[in-house]
Amino acid sequence: MLKSKCAINCFAAIAIAVLLSSFALAGVGIKWSQESAIVNEGEKACLSYSVYNPWPEDSFVAIGVSDELKNILVAQESEAKLIVANTNSTEAIPVQFCFKVPQVYKRDFLLGDSLICKQDCNEEQKVYSGEILVSSVPQPKTMGGSGGSSTSMAVSAPLKIKVACNAHKRDFSLVYWAIAVIALIVIACIIYKRTRKPAIQRYKEEMKELKEKIKKAKQ
Repeated sequence: MLKSKCAINCFAAIAIAVLLSSFALAGVGIKWSQESAIVNEGEKACLSYSVYNPWPEDSFVAIGVSDELKNILVAQESEAKLIVANTNSTEAIPVQFCFKVPQVYKRDFLLGDSLICKQDCNEEQKVYSGEILVSSVPQPKTMGGSGGSSTSMAVSAPLKIKVACNAHKRDFSLVYWAIAVIALIVIACIIYKRTRKPAIQRYKEEMKELKEKIKKAKQ
């Protein structure tokens, strides 16, 4: 009975080891130095993470975000990057992830929905929490070859995005430019009208020139 239990336990241990080894054939680890970032709304920002691959097979990775951050981090930029096999944590390779935060604070527009606005920043700071996901992805076709793992595995790091609000008053420079252009047009029209000869005077001058030409032709 004791022997049968030992055999069962050994078999279970071997099965678990085999299962774990199958998952360890390809994968990556992640290192990070910050768990939060302050980002200006409407501006592009980039974060850098260090990725390593202690497994005996190359991996291509790409960075994404969890569902909680997908709607707030727009225009995400992340290319698949090769993390070679047997890269330990001390040799981790930096992978950059860039994104843009849209306008999230209320703005007061004087004209329409985009002209002459001001921003008071009276709201509480907008904070969004989620995770950065570093996933193993298939090798890009543009790189050729058949190496690299296609196993879908991912590691994550916590990320909290604090959106900075930049208060500003109304900018009337566009109005000033428009007034200046209109004023120049009005002044140009007035000058043109004052310097332009009346129609009857132009007609008399044309007739005088024509008579002189006829006179010369007869001589």
